[in-house]
Amino acid sequence: MSELAICDLHAARGRDHSHPRDWVTVFAGARDSYQAAIALHEAGLLRQCVTDVYAPLDSSLFRMASRLLPSRARAKWERRFHPSLPSSLVQSSWRYAAHAQLRAEMWPDYSYLLGERAAQVAKRYGSGILAYSHVATSAFQSAPHARKVLIQVQPHPSAVRDALLADRLVPEWDDHTYNELQWPKHVFDRYMCEPRLADLCITASDYTRLTLLASGVPPERTAVVPYGVDLEFFTPGGERPHDFTVLFAGQLTRQKGLHYLLSAWKKLSLRNAELRVAGAGNVEALAGYFGGNVRQLGQLLWNPMRDEYRHADLVCLPSLSDNFPLVALQALACGTPVLTTTCCGAADVIEEGQNGWTVPAVNVDALSAALLWAYEHRDCLVAMRGAARRTAEGFSWSVFRQSLIALLSRSQYRPR
Repeated sequence: MSELAICDLHAARGRDHSHPRDWVTVFAGARDSYQAAIALHEAGLLRQCVTDVYAPLDSSLFRMASRLLPSRARAKWERRFHPSLPSSLVQSSWRYAAHAQLRAEMWPDYSYLLGERAAQVAKRYGSGILAYSHVATSAFQSAPHARKVLIQVQPHPSAVRDALLADRLVPEWDDHTYNELQWPKHVFDRYMCEPRLADLCITASDYTRLTLLASGVPPERTAVVPYGVDLEFFTPGGERPHDFTVLFAGQLTRQKGLHYLLSAWKKLSLRNAELRVAGAGNVEALAGYFGGNVRQLGQLLWNPMRDEYRHADLVCLPSLSDNFPLVALQALACGTPVLTTTCCGAADVIEEGQNGWTVPAVNVDALSAALLWAYEHRDCLVAMRGAARRTAEGFSWSVFRQSLIALLSRSQYRPR
C-alpha cells in the first residue's frame, strides 16, 4: 500500500460529525508564547492546555520561590508562563520533561506522551484537539472521534528533507540536529502522514502551505494564519553602531542556512562591517568563519536579543526551507529590515526594497549581492526602518488570536 493510502486510511478511521464545545491544545515548550491556548481561553473554548513544563507563576507561593533563582534561570522560568493563561488550565507532563532533559535529541521516541495525554482529556470531555506538529500524531490517533486541527510548525518533512539533500555547501559540517535526514524510516513516515490525519492544517506561511499541498493534502483542508509579535516589547530604539552590522538570529543549523551567510560574508571581505550570530548550535566545523568581523553571541535572553535587533542594520535569515521564523517579525517590529530567502515563510511579509529583500535559497552569489547592496546603501536601510515597523504592526498577537478563533468557528472545518 502506498504512503498516501496508508495516511488516508489512518485519517478516515473513526470520524464523526460531532461539534465539540471546547478544545484541548497540545505542544512542547512555550510554543508561540502560548498564544493558541490564550486565544481559546479568551473565547471561552479552552478545556485544557497540555505541554511539558508550565510555571505556575500566578501562585504567590511559587512566585516567591522563583525569586530565589539566579537571574538567568529565573528569566528562563518566566518564559514558561503567561499571565493570560491560568495555570489551572494547563497540564504539565513531567515525564516528558524528564525525557527531554536526559535525551533531548531523541524527542520522537517520547513525543507520544503529550499527544496521548491530550487525547485522554479530549475523550473525557468530548473536546476537539488543536495540536502542534510532532505531538499531533499520537493525539489524533488516540482520539479518533475528536475534531482534529493541526498547527504545522515546519514545512512538510519531505520538503525539508529534499532541501537538506540538495545542500552541498560545507559538507563537513554536522550541526548535530536530529533532522529529517537522521530520522529512521518509521519516524519519517509518521510525520509524513501527520497532516493527513487532521481535519484542518494551519500553517503560518504560504510557503509551508504549498509544501503540504505538494504532499497531497487537499487545499480545502489547509489555511494560513500568520504568526504575531509582541509590539509593546519589540520596538525601535537605540543608536546604530559605527560599523555596518548584519545579524543572524536563530538555531545554528544547516536548515537555517547559516553556512551560506558565513560563506557570503567571507567572500565579500567588507571593511568596517560586522556579522553577529545569535543562537545555539554546534558550529565546530564552521570555526574558520568566526573571528575577525564575525562574532558569535550564543543564545540570548529577550532583552539582549531586542538590543541586537535594534542595533543591526539588517537581519539576515538565509533559510533552506523554513516555516516562518518569529525573529523576522521581531526584527521588523524593532524597525530593522530583513533579508531572507524565497524558501522561508518570512518572505510573505517582505515588500521588496521597502522593508527588506528575498533571494533564492542555497545561492551564495545572490546572497552576497544583496549584502553588498545593503552595505553600499546603508542610508537606504535607515529609510526602510519606518516601513519595517509598520509591517510588523499588522501582525500583532491579538490579530493572530482573532484569526485563529474565526477559523476554528467555521462550520466547514468540522470533522468529515
